[in-house]
Amino acid sequence: MRGQMLKRFVLYAFLSIGLFVAFPSSSYAEAPYPSYNYSYWEYTDPSAVPYLPNLIIDGREEEYGPFTSPEDVFVAGNEIFIVDSGNDRLIKLNDQFQFVNEINQFLNGLNEDGFNNPSGVYVTDDKEIYVADTGNQRIVHLTKEGKLIRIIEAPESDVIRDGFAYYPLKIAVDQAGRIYVIGRGVFDGIIEFNSDGEFTGFTGSNRVSFTPVDYFWRMVATREQRARMSLFIPIEFNNLDLDEEGFIYTTNSEQNTTRPIQRLNPTGEDVLRKQGYHNPVGDLEYAYTGSYSGTSTFVDITINDYGIYSALDMKRGRIFTYDEDGNLLYIFGQLGNQEGTFRTPVALDRLGEQIIVLDKGNHRLTVFEPTEFGKHVNQAVQFYNEGDDEGSAEYWQKVLRLNANYEVAYVGIGKALLMEGLNREAMNYFENGHSRSYYSKAYKRYRQEVLREYFGVGMTVVVLIIGVTIIYMIRRSQRKVRTIAK
Repeated sequence: MRGQMLKRFVLYAFLSIGLFVAFPSSSYAEAPYPSYNYSYWEYTDPSAVPYLPNLIIDGREEEYGPFTSPEDVFVAGNEIFIVDSGNDRLIKLNDQFQFVNEINQFLNGLNEDGFNNPSGVYVTDDKEIYVADTGNQRIVHLTKEGKLIRIIEAPESDVIRDGFAYYPLKIAVDQAGRIYVIGRGVFDGIIEFNSDGEFTGFTGSNRVSFTPVDYFWRMVATREQRARMSLFIPIEFNNLDLDEEGFIYTTNSEQNTTRPIQRLNPTGEDVLRKQGYHNPVGDLEYAYTGSYSGTSTFVDITINDYGIYSALDMKRGRIFTYDEDGNLLYIFGQLGNQEGTFRTPVALDRLGEQIIVLDKGNHRLTVFEPTEFGKHVNQAVQFYNEGDDEGSAEYWQKVLRLNANYEVAYVGIGKALLMEGLNREAMNYFENGHSRSYYSKAYKRYRQEVLREYFGVGMTVVVLIIGVTIIYMIRRSQRKVRTIAK
């Protein structure tokens, strides 16, 4: 039955493309930004819009008042926490974006205490709140009601270098209670505390990156010239998030790096999959001069339950979304003055299928809803992640009806066909999707399939030919003997 369904998908492929031409998506015209994706050949191709702005929240007409330079947003279940840094407070909203309460003070012993320019927040599954209280150089651990549990001060250890300044910016806490902190100007890696709040070391330290040419010029340069050269220092992380397995996803703002996004395992090694057409680095085409020159500058990342992660590019105000293999799924967003665009985007998170982006420059939160195209892509990836190849192929076909040039969809359908043993059909889809590795796999299986199907007939024919040849040679020899005898 499943094989028949997939054969129907193959038959309807050209119909899907025809529907796309006849009925193009109308969401493109509604978006305050252009939508595009990158092809296998690294060219920008127009694309259906995956997300549209649906709601703007700035607090101006709310009881809690306007935001001032907000720095972070975190979604915990059906609650949204906003770090309103300029007002030294934490705002909590429900999943309808209605005000629940704010935390700006708490009792510390017998004295009232509060935040000083906080920059990050993380909320655990049991609703305990961790705040990176940057100005006070500490982590504040609170109950869900906002009562103080403990304060985690600056780390102390012999391994910490002289002059180390502790200004925590972002924070995450895993299932074991380990606390991971990104500090301002910390190149040693992510600061790690155990569940008791004791410093245990640095994890994920980025290796120093330099070329042999850099090394040569440093060796031959004078002392004054070396002083003017940039130091060979590791990359500095600027944000992090945890996936369901406890792996740490990080971003950094280093220019021209091949690893602006990393997925760190417990030993601190980057294990991010890069099986897409291009590495997950954001924009592939960019200017080399001007204010928007250089590669994308990621400042935050969020991961959902089925391997999709979205990274926020502050330089151009774009959100790049990838699947767990590193395939670029879609891009949306832009800097600008319209609603739905940004001035200084600093943080993002997911609330179900919604993506919410915090704009420090415009002092507001923008909520984006998926379009039909975005929903289909997300659903196709989710079904594939859950092992439902038939369901995934069905939604990839819907994606192709909205965007016939969407190469990832061809590969997705090809994978489903491959799982069903429809190797010849899978080869066609992998070819359209420019997937050499999967095409080779499908070709090998198809070749084995043909050999199995025709091996018996082929061997029978070979045996018959050999037998006939032997009989012919024997009879020919016998005729020669008779002729000589006569």
